[in-house]
Amino acid sequence: MPSEAASPAAVGKALVERAVALRRGEELVVASWTHTLAWATACVAEARRLGARATLLLEDESTFWRSVEIAPATRAWSGISPSVRAALQEADALIYFPGPADQPRLRALPPARGSPFHGSDDAWLALCRKADVRGVRCLLGYASDAQAERWNIPGALWRSQMIRAIVDSDPRATRAAGAKAARILAKGRELRLTAPNGTDVRLRLRHRAPWIDDGRIGREHRLHRPSVTTVPGGTVVVAVDETSAQGTAIADRPSFLAQGRADGGQWDLERGRLTEYWYTSGSEAFEIEFSTAPKGREILGLFAVGLNPALPSGVPQAEDASAGTVTLAIGGNAAYDGSNSCRYLSWLTIGEATVAVDGAPLVDRGELLS
Repeated sequence: MPSEAASPAAVGKALVERAVALRRGEELVVASWTHTLAWATACVAEARRLGARATLLLEDESTFWRSVEIAPATRAWSGISPSVRAALQEADALIYFPGPADQPRLRALPPARGSPFHGSDDAWLALCRKADVRGVRCLLGYASDAQAERWNIPGALWRSQMIRAIVDSDPRATRAAGAKAARILAKGRELRLTAPNGTDVRLRLRHRAPWIDDGRIGREHRLHRPSVTTVPGGTVVVAVDETSAQGTAIADRPSFLAQGRADGGQWDLERGRLTEYWYTSGSEAFEIEFSTAPKGREILGLFAVGLNPALPSGVPQAEDASAGTVTLAIGGNAAYDGSNSCRYLSWLTIGEATVAVDGAPLVDRGELLS
């Protein structure tokens, strides 16, 4: 799988040197599944080349599924074990590759057997924060053939696009572009989003601090933002006034949701809430989760702009990170200093949008203005 693009060594170098900025004498933990092992071992080798110590934690895919089949209760052995928690307490950095590869099979498990595995990403990242560890979640863990088939995309192309975005991105340039956009969003009062496809949405800004994700989490960043990041990264996200969204948003990029792919989404918004929605295809992927989501699911609370020029448009799990791409999200925004704590999120992505803040242009037809 990893041979489809840049070498695993190049990926390991980008993750170790740039993403977590590992230094000589530090301790790195790399958590991997079988399908991401080539990239994980490359991270271990790169850490040791730098004079750091590295520990590899491996979950074998076939053993995982065998355990699901024969164990009387998955809750007894799911989650992060005390020994792994202890290892992270002594670490300086974590590089985490999510799994399993067969995510569709995981979601199809009966609730009693599958629910203990839900939220595993959050558990790893919460542990990083608690242990004051610099954490990176590498999205290559999601880019398996099983998941690609679920979303009707070529798996090899998906992985290649992600790898190139990891290896070829310039986090410092991404950070500079994000800082300028963040200043505009932090000071602005009103945002208007339009596009040739009929999108026209107005939002109010509340001087909340935007969060810039440039794909780095070096030691100098931890005082100013969360202790975890996503790679490939490249977004600036802000929590907007939860009562303000007004108009119609129409996606010209697919949304790759947990239940499937949704294309051609259209959201009608009034007083900050989603009032009507349509999709040209895949509406059930949206409806399955939306229909059972808790209170606050319909509130539009997040606005994001993509910053990463090395990432093509429409790459699953990184739909919002391609430079100039605009994303609107409904559901919880408390993690970004918003007031909605709902544990649900869904989104629409627009690649040819124009954005103005207080009348001044921020994005022009899909191009982030410098």
